[in-house]
Amino acid sequence: MPIHETAIVTVPGFEDIAALEVKELVGAKATIAAGGRVAFQTKNLNDLCKLCYLSQSANSVFLLPQKAPINLFEMGKREYEVFGSNGGISGSLSYLMLRVSGYTGRESLFDPFTGTGTIAIEAALFSSGFPVNHYRKDSLAAAFSKLPQFSKADFSEFFAATEREAAAAAKKRVKSSKPKILSSSPSMQNVRFAEKNAKVAGVNKLVRFSRLDIEWLDAKLAENSIDLVVSYPPQFRSGSGVFAAAENKKLTKLYKDFFYQADFFLKKDGSMVFLLRDGFVGIASAAANHKFRPGILRKFQIGGELFELVSFTNL
Repeated sequence: MPIHETAIVTVPGFEDIAALEVKELVGAKATIAAGGRVAFQTKNLNDLCKLCYLSQSANSVFLLPQKAPINLFEMGKREYEVFGSNGGISGSLSYLMLRVSGYTGRESLFDPFTGTGTIAIEAALFSSGFPVNHYRKDSLAAAFSKLPQFSKADFSEFFAATEREAAAAAKKRVKSSKPKILSSSPSMQNVRFAEKNAKVAGVNKLVRFSRLDIEWLDAKLAENSIDLVVSYPPQFRSGSGVFAAAENKKLTKLYKDFFYQADFFLKKDGSMVFLLRDGFVGIASAAANHKFRPGILRKFQIGGELFELVSFTNL
């Protein structure tokens, strides 16, 4: 049986998470390379189709014959990324953030700054095993039908079997019939966008979206009820202009209110993970005032822009 050389491309800086997902989904040991590339070998091309159907970390999957790579399937753009996409983060990055934060699906998860809902949606997909490309079956089947090995394949049965397997694996991992995922925003428009995107993704019944003002979180969340916060919060503006100064003053108050609230709703052994541009200097004092210690989980770059994934834990 021939050995097929394969590679997936993920967000640079998260190759280890992509390699972990490859092992989880198809049992292959991957080799991490630079630039977001992860390579592995497989004897069964069905594994590649399964990977394309389920992988949340991959933006592209390549078959690597001797002459030139074959791009089997493009996965970077999610089908559910329809409403309010400007200024948000991608589904693949949201998934990678969740895995770096330690999310397994068993934790009570909260995103207090939902934009388009991607973090909550990716958490729901992962914790339930529902395929990220469930609604792209026809495109995926068409792409693999071009390979001789799949010219007479029964894709309907393949996808059905893959879904059953993924759901069973997720249930075993999560040990619960329904994940605990809450996503909120002070903006009702953001909440509506997130709800619509979750419905397109097929996981709207697994996430509770709410309009919540930061200063009133303690009125809506029980004390010590949240295990994990993962979010892409509002970012401080660079520059010294009047507008930037005014916006940053508002954000300083917002973060002070948030960490005050987090001290109430976060479990004592819980943690928070924020995706930040230009570091965490702007929110460090607000975190320290409520005894939250920042720690850099990783630094990475997207399109020339630097980001840090920062955790905040109780001292």
